Amino acid sequence: MLNHHLLYLTGLPCSGIDFLSQSLAQHPDIYSNHLRSPLCDLLLNFRTFISTHPQAVNHLNQEFNPTMERSRSAMIGFINGWFDQISEPWIVDIHPQWLQHLELINLLDPNCRMVVCVRELGQICAAIETQHQKTLLLDFPDKLAARSRAERATQLFSPQGVVGSFLQSLEQLQDLEESLQQKIFYVVYEHLMSNPNEVLTELVNWLKLAPISLDSTKINLQLPSYSESGGKYVEETYNPHQPLVYHTIPNRFEVTIKQNFPWFYRIFYPGRL
Repeated sequence: MLNHHLLYLTGLPCSGIDFLSQSLAQHPDIYSNHLRSPLCDLLLNFRTFISTHPQAVNHLNQEFNPTMERSRSAMIGFINGWFDQISEPWIVDIHPQWLQHLELINLLDPNCRMVVCVRELGQICAAIETQHQKTLLLDFPDKLAARSRAERATQLFSPQGVVGSFLQSLEQLQDLEESLQQKIFYVVYEHLMSNPNEVLTELVNWLKLAPISLDSTKINLQLPSYSESGGKYVEETYNPHQPLVYHTIPNRFEVTIKQNFPWFYRIFYPGRL
């Protein structure tokens, strides 16, 4: 068993993850340093090792069930050791790929809780392009700077793209059993930005924690660091004194996005189809 309660925080690019993690950090029972965690990558590397390393495979061949159980116990022990020095009972762990590994998480942490941040897809596309225009001297992690705006949008929303791959995992989630789906709390960006206290209250109540009120003066209004955001996937900073940022997007981009992802709009934005 894990020694802490982990809250696995993930979501679409530019969907409020940084702001939400800072908000959760204000709860006395929650530790959140609002940095992307290496834990997911470490666990996946461990899984690859035991699946491919000759000596590990030999153990699987000779003692399959005991080796599987030792591997599971080793992963749990690593997680406990990784967070050993944290005193708060709840820990927020941020990684963009947590959603696609929900079944693995549930195996290691049967009491897992996951928060998934979403945002209107046209606004995500426009927010990424807006940031790109501010940083034209830099390329994308996936080398998209030399492409046209339409080509960039197509690649971002492709099954291999940073947006499309997450959407694929989100759509496939609908095929999992209800017990797993109930471990997920969805946060809609527009709701979070317009009424953060209401979202925070609903979330901590879902976690069965004491309610708190958000102190906006403790929110860092600076943009995330270049390395943390990937340089191009920066969410707008929360400012309680300014209205929600709304980006313009070419109509043909918006029409194509809605045609390609109608299920997303039916679930999260039913009035926008």
